[in-house]
Amino acid sequence: MKEVGILSQKLTLTDQRQSLLGFAEPKVDPLLQHSIREQLKALTTEKLTDCQRRANLCESMNLVVATLLQQETAKHEVLTKIFQELYEHALQSMAKADISQQNLTHEYLSPTGYVMSPLNGRTTIKDIYRLHRFIRGIDKAITARLKNDTVIRILYPACGPFAPLLLPLIQYYRSHNLATEQQIQITLVDVQPGAIQAVTQLVSDLSIQGFIENIVEADATLYEPEQTFDLLILEAMQHGFTKEGQLSIAKHLIQFLSVDGVLIPQQISVQAMMVHGENEFNQQWKESAFSHSTNLDREVVQDRVELGEIFQISKSSLLALEEVILPSKIKMVRANRISLPTGIEDMKDRVLAIYATLNVYSNEFIREYDSGITHPKPDMTFYVDTPPRTPQPEHFLTFSGGDVQFYYQLTGLPGFVALQAD
Repeated sequence: MKEVGILSQKLTLTDQRQSLLGFAEPKVDPLLQHSIREQLKALTTEKLTDCQRRANLCESMNLVVATLLQQETAKHEVLTKIFQELYEHALQSMAKADISQQNLTHEYLSPTGYVMSPLNGRTTIKDIYRLHRFIRGIDKAITARLKNDTVIRILYPACGPFAPLLLPLIQYYRSHNLATEQQIQITLVDVQPGAIQAVTQLVSDLSIQGFIENIVEADATLYEPEQTFDLLILEAMQHGFTKEGQLSIAKHLIQFLSVDGVLIPQQISVQAMMVHGENEFNQQWKESAFSHSTNLDREVVQDRVELGEIFQISKSSLLALEEVILPSKIKMVRANRISLPTGIEDMKDRVLAIYATLNVYSNEFIREYDSGITHPKPDMTFYVDTPPRTPQPEHFLTFSGGDVQFYYQLTGLPGFVALQAD
């Protein structure tokens, strides 16, 4: 790792931590209990030699990537099994990093969104269909770049403890001699010290240090690299495009993407619809083994009232993004304006649901319900045609036939705000 300097960015982090004073920090007692269980479970693997442990990790990672790249679709049961094995081997690597309890479980609200603990972040490597499309898409993007570029530089902020969208693919490239460390150079960034410890251990266990240019402990919304990058890989999302700082990070780092550089995902489209909550979120899944866009109930889909796209995030839209700063200093971004249809008799009985779909790269899409990040999120503060029985300040009332203007707030609790349009 060319002196993979874990670049502390001391001044940046000091300033950041000072700015977090006053933000709530969630209780971690349940996390502590879960962590202890995982540590006790890890003790049973100590009979393996370190060489065997690393070999098992590499073999498991290669199997997952080979399956994803070679099969457009695969049986859910097969994917579940191989991903569970990968998760268990990755956990052993994480345990080897010897992360302190505080660094393992620390999570908080930053000025730009929720920062997940490394303990909670470990489960992202089990989000099967998210990794399926990201790994296939990133492989296509890298392959396309290498046709013309002798070296490509990749920036992966908010990478978490496993950098799951990229490191499995790099391990596969190394094992199959598909790319060299002279062709691919990666910078990994995360604000969590525990995540940095874990991903550094994983890089060592996979023997891919030569592909890693830097591992940086820094707030991705403040990080300023000294070079540009050809690929910017970013997924810091929660369902409904809320909670995490995806937009704030992308808005800051897009300036460090080269002129012909590629943002991954290439496009995020946030959609809104009015639904019957019980049918949309409960009844349609009672007979399904798992939730996925291919298992949607046709009658439930036909019953939706689609309102259209309320926001889109892409390289071009980020470069043109304009902030609106309120007198309270809260930063907002103007999203889209939508028209509420007329003639829907039961509109007052419906719930607004917001969901994202991702075009990772080329024809690799993540649609609603394919991943935790694309599950529709109900908004129980949005009322159409009938006011709430007990109105609260956060409630929004509008009427069929009217127009609604959406804004997105860039705060510690990012999300959408609706406003009655003129």
